Amino acid sequence: MNVFDRRWSDIKDLNSCSYIDLNMANKKCDYSNEEGRRVILKEFRRVVKDILEPHHDDDFLLRWLRARDFDIIKSEKMIRESFKFRKKIGADTILTSAYELPEVFKKYPVTFSLGLDSENSAVRVFMPGICDYKGYVYSLRTMDLMKLLVHFLEYDLKMLQEKKKKIGKLDIKTTFIMDFQEFSLKKFYDKSVINAGIQLITMYQDNYPETLKAAYLVNVPSYFSWVFNIFKPFLNSVTLSKIKIYKTDEWQEEIKKVVDPKVLPAFLGGLRTDPDGNPKCNTLVNWDSKIDPSFYLKQNMNPGGIDDETMKTTTIQQRSVFQMPVEIKTPGTILKWVFRTKDYNIRFGLFYKTDKKSRQEEILPVENVDCQVIPEENEFVCEKTGTYILYFDNSYSWMTAKQLFYKVETENPNVIEANNKTDVKS
Repeated sequence: MNVFDRRWSDIKDLNSCSYIDLNMANKKCDYSNEEGRRVILKEFRRVVKDILEPHHDDDFLLRWLRARDFDIIKSEKMIRESFKFRKKIGADTILTSAYELPEVFKKYPVTFSLGLDSENSAVRVFMPGICDYKGYVYSLRTMDLMKLLVHFLEYDLKMLQEKKKKIGKLDIKTTFIMDFQEFSLKKFYDKSVINAGIQLITMYQDNYPETLKAAYLVNVPSYFSWVFNIFKPFLNSVTLSKIKIYKTDEWQEEIKKVVDPKVLPAFLGGLRTDPDGNPKCNTLVNWDSKIDPSFYLKQNMNPGGIDDETMKTTTIQQRSVFQMPVEIKTPGTILKWVFRTKDYNIRFGLFYKTDKKSRQEEILPVENVDCQVIPEENEFVCEKTGTYILYFDNSYSWMTAKQLFYKVETENPNVIEANNKTDVKS
């Protein structure tokens, strides 16, 4: 059989993929043996080579293949969508000074790292039992909640990568210990909280595939199955198979098999205490977790919502676009935006021009945004001076005009630095 290369955009319903060997797409390859996996991996690397960096090794690529059952087409779509997301949220710089943890988290931390376990997997503790869910959702935008979670995930991955460099072969995995002690439905049951939880779960599975080793849900209440059933439809089968739920203390011995009791907090059955011997480890956890309303966002905790009177509005006619240029004169300026439409989705992208005569560069690709449901909000650190163009595209709609509500702001880096110095002094 001859081998043909063809662009998948020419084939109906497969327009997201790149040049690929038709034999690889049509043939059911045997990936149960090493040779089969090697062939598929080689082809997958060729297909996505345009987006890969030198540190993206075979182990990294295999994560995406396993997540889509070694289907190259689906794996490519998944990894490309994830790379767009990482660029959008700033994942590659989230461990640098470009990102600062929100003040509300600094005062009310809900997670902490325990380092590596005996099998060199990362171990992270979450405290969903004491978490003030409504307080967090009211204090942070959905995008900021995602950035917060991405920060923790990237921190753990960096720790694992550094260990891998030292010892060579290492399976990149993380164990989550989720303590539901003091959990109550009253502080959890809220539509905005549930929606945020679903988005965070989806974001994790779509962008960090095959990195979960195990999730221990401990000290769960008797009614926990009701809560779990809300999120269960959004968990894939692989994730579900790694979740272990415990109502009693039986989990302690299992966790101690992989986590050194010396680093495991005493309130989780370990030996770690505060320097003064306090078993509740107040240096790690703020048990007084009720978030002060002073942290809450304005406009009923919903920037860009119907109560936000600062939003501007315009109507984008069918088969038309709306462009909003923003002049940036200081490197490091943060460009922020939030927008929504009244009834329908819109396509959005971000472009850059050095000056009027220069060619327009794509920063964020133009893609569909369902902002008629939840306002779309994001920010971008403008490392270069010039004109940044917010691009709203309705050209794909032949019959429907879109009413757009939007707000665009810039934050000067000098002001941010001055504020940070003031905070340090206080």
